[in-house]
Amino acid sequence: MPGVEALIRRYFPYDTFRRYQWEIARSIYDALSSGRVALIEAPTGVGKTASALAASLAYAEESGVKVLFLIRTKNEAQAPIRELRKLRDRGVDIDYVVIRNRPDMCCMVSTRRLPYEEFLEECRFLRSSDECPYYSNIRRINVNDLMLNIMDEVSNVNEYVSSLCTLNVCPYEVSRLYLDRARVGIMTYYYIFSINKPETINVDVKNSVLVIDEAHNLPDSISNLNSINLPLASVVTSIAEVKKLIDNEELKNRTIKILRGLQAYMVKLSKVLEEETMVSLELGDVLQFFEDFQAIIDAYYEIIRKKRSAGVPIPYTPLSRLLDFHRAILNKVSGFGVFLARDEQGVSLVYKCVDPSVVSSPVINEAGGVILMSGTLPPRDYVTSMLGINRDIVEYRIGFRDYVKPENYNVLIYDGVTTRYAERDEEEYERIANILSRIYQTYTLDKAILSIFPSYTVLKSVRKYLSPGVKYVMELGNTSIEDLIRDLRNDRRKLIMAVAGGKLVEGVEYRLGTENLLGLIIIVGVPYPEPNDYLDDFMEILAARLNDRKLAWELTYQWPAIVRIKQAVGRAFRSEDDKALVILMDRRFREPRLARVFKDYFGKYVVVNDEELINEITNFNLTPH
Repeated sequence: MPGVEALIRRYFPYDTFRRYQWEIARSIYDALSSGRVALIEAPTGVGKTASALAASLAYAEESGVKVLFLIRTKNEAQAPIRELRKLRDRGVDIDYVVIRNRPDMCCMVSTRRLPYEEFLEECRFLRSSDECPYYSNIRRINVNDLMLNIMDEVSNVNEYVSSLCTLNVCPYEVSRLYLDRARVGIMTYYYIFSINKPETINVDVKNSVLVIDEAHNLPDSISNLNSINLPLASVVTSIAEVKKLIDNEELKNRTIKILRGLQAYMVKLSKVLEEETMVSLELGDVLQFFEDFQAIIDAYYEIIRKKRSAGVPIPYTPLSRLLDFHRAILNKVSGFGVFLARDEQGVSLVYKCVDPSVVSSPVINEAGGVILMSGTLPPRDYVTSMLGINRDIVEYRIGFRDYVKPENYNVLIYDGVTTRYAERDEEEYERIANILSRIYQTYTLDKAILSIFPSYTVLKSVRKYLSPGVKYVMELGNTSIEDLIRDLRNDRRKLIMAVAGGKLVEGVEYRLGTENLLGLIIIVGVPYPEPNDYLDDFMEILAARLNDRKLAWELTYQWPAIVRIKQAVGRAFRSEDDKALVILMDRRFREPRLARVFKDYFGKYVVVNDEELINEITNFNLTPH
């Protein structure tokens, strides 16, 4: 058996370690070998993915465990695929699979566009009736031989899925089957941290090392993964279906009484929700509408029967949303609560996980090994409290200033505007748009500007006041980083307008080859979470665990904002040699509690007025890049 250093080097995909990579790998290996949890914070560009895989695979060779690389979004799979492909190119054949949700891996275009619940119904039907050729073909191929070719050819998730589709096999099922043989599984948090998941794979957590990437997102992701929504729109649509398809008058009346009661309750409460927010409800108040729930069950089966007899191949009814919601709230799991929420899709009843440790604690404390890593990992107290970690910790953190040279960046605080909730109005939005337009017109480098907004509402409100000459790209529901990079390839002089914590900010790389496409980062406002009952409940749990209400407030409201800002700034610094200008655009950045954090993080900043801001940008244009 080779020594530890030789073993780690064997699984490292490059000839030499860059600065900090060996220290990261060794810290992780030491943590895994001693049964401790590794907390790794390192700026993007350091190369922590390569180090984490090298250490994990070295430990796995000794202990026989599997390595599960857990990601939040599809974009984040690109880094581990890239490193594993490099390893294979060096002759170290690490078998791996990628597992996304079924719709994302489906080869049938018409099917994958269905809403999630309907997709699962159709997928189940097509498989059971032998009408999905991609699924049927798996019986006729050698999965092992097929996957060997795939792993040597692909460099991202889209290529992985499309290559398997080209071979006329179901990517999801092939990956699920090959996971038993693979040494590395790349998959979303969902498959490990979702309690009631309709999609399941066979994973032995006790004999797996969990490499959790972008771990600052994990508590919030667990909460969202374990939430069940009942939209008001589903209740309204259900009323219409019951009226149309239920012939039995007694059943029809019983069902409509329940649905109309729920509808009236949700509409009445929604009148106090003017903005996107969440209010806590008493479980008993909600359960009262489900006392005659057998009527909903009977109506559901009657509607499904009616649709089937009418020739609908995949019968679906929104009453299934009520069945799922009712099943969830009857469980009354500790650490969950019922809320009324309003978002861009409208009003919903939400059964939501308030205490992520209910889900994460048994997983993390029983796993064969755990690595939590991020470019912006919150304080240790937050991580251990919110995830319920009872194991010892190995911690290794690299600060922004440890990695990026001070001459490669400047930080400006512009205090002429704010997105403070109480001060938001059309005049303030216009002021923000005017200064953004001036910045765009002054900035002359052939690199893009990334501007980050606290919410989609603020983004849209500012956009309408931008000067006509500003060429911008706005984050939308269907915006992809791949499309954006293609756009920037042709014209880098763009103002990218993105939402803090969104898909254009986290886990993405603005690069063409070795070139960084960003030269200016603008944080428009402080992206605090909007206060609501859910966050207040979350804070109370933290306060009780930490016995410190002030720290609990900071961890609930301030740290998420700080992490989002650090993540956004990190997009411009993918290597030690990248240069960029950072503008923190809100007068609240001068307040002591924020100023202290960012002075420590960046080591420097300058408060500027309008003309000083423009002068600083002009000088930045003249700096060699």
